[in-house]
Amino acid sequence: MSTHPDLGSDEVERLRAELGVPSPPNQAAGTGPRVRSDADVVETSGRAKAWIRRALSRAVRSAPADRVLSIVSERVASRLDGSSLVEAGRLDVEVALLAARLEALAPALHTLQSLGVGAEIVTASTDLHTQQRSFDVNQSLFSSELAEFRAQLERLGQAIAPAAGLAGVADRFAELRERVNSLDRRVSRRADPSLAAATSSADEQSPGTAADTTPGFDYVDFERRFRGDSDTVLSWLGGRYADLLAEHQPVLDFGCGRGELVALLRERGVDAVGVDPDIGMIEEAAAEGLPIEAADGIEWLRARPERSLGSIISVHVVEHLRLEVLVEFLELAASRLQPGGIFVAETPNPTSLIVLGNSYILDPTHVWPLHPSLLTFLCERAGFRDVEQRFYAPAEAYHLPRIDVDSTEVPAWAATINEAFAQLDHTLFGPQEYAVVATMPPG
Repeated sequence: MSTHPDLGSDEVERLRAELGVPSPPNQAAGTGPRVRSDADVVETSGRAKAWIRRALSRAVRSAPADRVLSIVSERVASRLDGSSLVEAGRLDVEVALLAARLEALAPALHTLQSLGVGAEIVTASTDLHTQQRSFDVNQSLFSSELAEFRAQLERLGQAIAPAAGLAGVADRFAELRERVNSLDRRVSRRADPSLAAATSSADEQSPGTAADTTPGFDYVDFERRFRGDSDTVLSWLGGRYADLLAEHQPVLDFGCGRGELVALLRERGVDAVGVDPDIGMIEEAAAEGLPIEAADGIEWLRARPERSLGSIISVHVVEHLRLEVLVEFLELAASRLQPGGIFVAETPNPTSLIVLGNSYILDPTHVWPLHPSLLTFLCERAGFRDVEQRFYAPAEAYHLPRIDVDSTEVPAWAATINEAFAQLDHTLFGPQEYAVVATMPPG
């Protein structure tokens, strides 16, 4: 064990004298410093420097610049007086260097205080606090105004679309736009003698069986509101049936309504015609120049030659027919189609219970819901060979949430719960529509 090789006892005593720190009482005058290991010196040096930093920080915050050095010196001296920390020569040198640095910092401290940095910081903090309070008040006022604005919008939505509220406003305005256009076309037709004569002739036709009309009930506006605008219907029908029908021409749209599908097919170069008993529907279709006839669909088919059609499609029609009329319709369709011809009938799907409690019962002209198995049976009995069922538009918005079975923490029975939910969704919220696609035998 030895003392630091670079410091002698005289040098240590000289540094103590400059700092005003007396010699420890347990050390005799003229003797060298107590022998300590390097580890002791490093440990005590670290503690001393940390304490000096805290003392300097407190002094700078709490006293003027001309008092900082004296306060730190006094606290250093009182802390080290009589302590064994000054017994290490290396620590004494570091203390002296720190004292010199404090003296060098004095002008900078005077400058900062003369500039009023502390006051500016306090003022800025106060201003920020005031701005924050103003922002909070404004935000609270804005939230109240926004809530009132939303309430007014909801009231406006209920006034325009009582059943749907604000979410249904766009559809209601689209409906009003179509009604105005429809009225304009009707006025134009009444003003044209040739068109007026055609309408009068159509009025004299026998009552339609494809979609029975009821005096005082505007089925055109009803379908427009609850089924959707023409563009929406067209996107559905085109995606489901356009390619299939284009392969089997000519095409009859039985109960064509406003003629959206006929228009789509003819734009693609397909030979397609439509028939519907509703005069309002026919007027809209005729205004577009479509080959639509205002007639009873059953009578129209009776007048056609056998094997003269490539395909027949009826979209949301068969549920409007009484059973005896439906059976005749299917038999007439089978006899008028060419070998290999296609028959398509789309209708609400009663196996999805939400359909019965929602869209099906909404339409007062519906006669009876047709189970897919029943319609398939009737098609087979009418003479069709292959009958395929296609399901569309599941009510996914109502589906129950599933458990994430990929997680390692999920119990084994979670998969069973998911299967039960899937079956329940299919029964309650399954496909809302289905179609039978029946094919005539070849040859």
